[in-house]
Amino acid sequence: MIEKLEGRFLVTFLAVLEEKSFSKAAERLGYVQSTVTSQMRQLEEAAGQKLFDRLPRGVELTGAGRRLEVYARRFMQLGRELEEEMNEEGAPRGIVRLRVLESFAAAVLWGPLRSFMEAYPDIDVQVEAGFQAETLEAVRSRRADMGLVPADPCAADLTFDPLLEDELLWIAAPREAEAVGREGWSAVRRMRIAGFGERCMYSQAAEAQLAAQRMAPAGRAEFASMDMIKRAAGSGWALALVPRSAVAAELSAGVLAECAPLGRQPICHGLIRHKPREASRAAQLLHRYLLGCGMEEVMIE
Repeated sequence: MIEKLEGRFLVTFLAVLEEKSFSKAAERLGYVQSTVTSQMRQLEEAAGQKLFDRLPRGVELTGAGRRLEVYARRFMQLGRELEEEMNEEGAPRGIVRLRVLESFAAAVLWGPLRSFMEAYPDIDVQVEAGFQAETLEAVRSRRADMGLVPADPCAADLTFDPLLEDELLWIAAPREAEAVGREGWSAVRRMRIAGFGERCMYSQAAEAQLAAQRMAPAGRAEFASMDMIKRAAGSGWALALVPRSAVAAELSAGVLAECAPLGRQPICHGLIRHKPREASRAAQLLHRYLLGCGMEEVMIE
């Protein structure tokens, strides 16, 4: 099989996988669609198996395709490492793929990232948002070089380096927070709970607390962004359990208020990496930079 493989076939394979479309992959790579189709046909011939199923809304990997994906991503990683090794004597360069939680990135990440990019202009930091479980899988499958998660996954194949101590707290509009202050958990019965949904650690923590209190809220709402959650809470429409780092500015301005009687839950944001895989020079530099940049000070500012 190895004699029939070409690196560009694997690059195209990953583009089709990520775009879920032959035509979009062609556009992304600057090919005509017939080139993508031809390359994937040759790759399937080399593998001796069908790699994609064509569906009405795009393409999807077969079982063989999912097995090939692991090796294709390893191939891409080796290519990046080789390029960096050949440029070792010059300025650091390369691509670092960082997976983050949207609420944390919006609150404290962009300042440190801007400073890093100014210090290392030839390193391209590619950022993608995702929940903790998705980030763990992305790091394990080589779709990300490292991840920023809100809790130690306690996984044998992953390292976790603490970055910022934080806490989950219940927030609401000031008037609703006053009601909670007077009535405690019983006030929640007539209120909605806003969050990211069951994939999110914050929502899972909120549901665990509600279950412990045997409390059923008036309703639940799932939103895709922290901004929507904060606006829903600030309008008086809902309560939310969120990290202090994500709402520090709104609490200081009085737009939101903490529902103190409902308590707090400590969390620790940190960086994860895959133990079996040696990080590239560029990834090592970003890792050291984020750990040493003083996130607590960034959050306070």
